Amino acid sequence: MNEFFPILIPIIGILGVIAGVLLNEFVRRRNRRELYAPKVFEKRLAIYEALAEHIHQGSGIASEVIDNDSLTPDQRHDLITVPISAIATYTDANSLYIDDELAAHCTALFMGVEDIHDASDANKERLLKDYYHMRKEALRMIAEDSGIAEMNRLFKTINRPKLSGPLIERLRELRREQR
Repeated sequence: MNEFFPILIPIIGILGVIAGVLLNEFVRRRNRRELYAPKVFEKRLAIYEALAEHIHQGSGIASEVIDNDSLTPDQRHDLITVPISAIATYTDANSLYIDDELAAHCTALFMGVEDIHDASDANKERLLKDYYHMRKEALRMIAEDSGIAEMNRLFKTINRPKLSGPLIERLRELRREQR
C-alpha cells in the first residue's frame, strides 16, 4: 500500500482538477441561461400575445364568413384567406420562438371555415364544433407554450382569490361535465 501512495496522490489531484473544470463549466452555462431567460421570456411573450391577437382578428372574420348570407363562396374564400395568410406569415417570421406544431395548428385553424355556411345542417353543426374546438385549443396551447398558463396557476396559488358568482359557478359546472 505504501508503494502506491505516492502515485495515488497526483492521480487524485488530477481527477480533482478535471472535476473542478467540469463543474465550473456546468455552473457557467447555467448562469448564462439564467441571464438570458428573462429576455427570451419577454420576447416570446410578446410574440405569443401577437399570435393570439391574430387569432382573435381572424375569429371576427371567420364569424363574418360563417354568418353573412350575402357573401358568395368566392368572397368567403377570399375573406378567410386574409387571416390564414397573416398567421402563416407571422409564424414563419417568428419561427425561432414559436413551436412548429403550434404554428401549423394556428395556420390551419381557419382553413375550411368558408365551407361552413353552405354545409347541410347536420354537417354544419359538426364543422362549427370542430372549428370552435380548434380555436379554443389554439388559445390554450398559446397560453401553455408562452408560459402564461403556468404563471396564472402560480398567481392563483399565491393570491388564493375567492372568485365566485352565479355565472362563475355555472362555468365550473359545465367544465366538470365536459371532463
